Amino acid sequence: MSSLKFIEEKKTTPVKLECDVVIAGGGTAGVVAALAAARNGAKTVMVDRYGYLGGTMLNGAGPLHSFFNLYKAFPGVEKKQVVRGIPQEIIDRLIKAGGCLGHLEQEKGFSYDSVATIIDWEIFKSVIFDIMEEARVKLLLHTMVVDTIKEGDEVRGIIIESKSGREALLAKVVIDVTGDGDVAFKAGVKCINTFPDGHVGMPFGMANVDISKAVRFFEDNDMITQIARADKGSDHDDYVRVGFNLKKLEVFKNYMDKYGMWGPLTVSKHENDFSFINTTNVKPLDAIDIEEITRAEMELRKQVAGMADLLKKHIPGFEKAYISWTPIHFGVRRTRIVECEHDISIDEIINAVRFDDDVAVYGFHDCAPRIMIKDGGVYGIPYRALLPKGVENLLVAGRLITTNWEAHMSTRNTVSCMAQGQAVGTAAALCTSRGVNPRKLDIKLLQNTLKDQGVYFGD
Repeated sequence: MSSLKFIEEKKTTPVKLECDVVIAGGGTAGVVAALAAARNGAKTVMVDRYGYLGGTMLNGAGPLHSFFNLYKAFPGVEKKQVVRGIPQEIIDRLIKAGGCLGHLEQEKGFSYDSVATIIDWEIFKSVIFDIMEEARVKLLLHTMVVDTIKEGDEVRGIIIESKSGREALLAKVVIDVTGDGDVAFKAGVKCINTFPDGHVGMPFGMANVDISKAVRFFEDNDMITQIARADKGSDHDDYVRVGFNLKKLEVFKNYMDKYGMWGPLTVSKHENDFSFINTTNVKPLDAIDIEEITRAEMELRKQVAGMADLLKKHIPGFEKAYISWTPIHFGVRRTRIVECEHDISIDEIINAVRFDDDVAVYGFHDCAPRIMIKDGGVYGIPYRALLPKGVENLLVAGRLITTNWEAHMSTRNTVSCMAQGQAVGTAAALCTSRGVNPRKLDIKLLQNTLKDQGVYFGD
């Protein structure tokens, strides 16, 4: 057996494309960033490892949290839609295509989230491709980002690998929305590995569920934690969001405590279809270690099978149900966090702090009602929080900002990531059209452009 520890390689990599803006990652933040960059005149390329766009929005999330402030938890507080612009346009297009029931108020559990927005993932996959084509975003799917091109302290592009081989993409500005900070990390930016304070889970779907029958059982046993309803075109099933405490039943408590499970919260877009159930959990886990990733995938799929079996055996309405969906990759909340010019703190979030360089606002926290933004308000996301330290021509967004765990439990949520995406995409386009790097961009120009394009600043 060879005793080699390293293989030395010398490679010549062809340049595939040159453009204004490269978006690394086609997930929740990435799709909005790409649209914002392209619509503001930048020649834009987006790279994603899967064959569809949406990332965690489709792969791990249920409803989108949250386009609105937490007004229902604070009597008398005005209901405000705080995330608008391109994210809302996507929702409008989904509604038109039959892929969304709109922003739905919760009847119970509204101190967690006043409004839940349910989307049909398969319709989203089709609609978002249409929107990308209209904006003339060039997509490279089934493509991995494997390195960063850097000259001095300036990022010049990325190295990709696909079935076409190893190639280079050159760009004036690169946006890292990989979720794991892959571009920033490979560019030498200081990143914090958040292990072991994170965990991963695998949601799943079950079809052929008599949801009304199940809800009656949950209600009779005082298990309901959340309810939202809408017209699903059914004469008996109008439940689109149901939360229930399974631990009130001993057989579930024993199983869930074994793995550290919670919930679940569920989503149902179609009659008799629980398309999203989140209970599974693996903790601790280093989700940027391939052996740990493999272990988690294997363990989580066993947990899914076990939970589905328990539901079928013990919950009325699930007798004839079956697993209809599991994600292509387990859901990840935290891995690398990129060190940026400002690190949003939990105190700034809960006290609804605003900044001179705000590029978005947000009003949801995933630990509500334990942690909520003061008086049902919003906090600001400053441009500096999206600007990595020690490097030029690079912007970041999504779940790779905010070092504090409690703060991250707000900024990493889907609709926050979408708002951040519009900010960095717009900033990148303005930089390329004016020949400046992101650190030199006129913040007032960026803010005014975002306002003109529908972004709400809490005014």
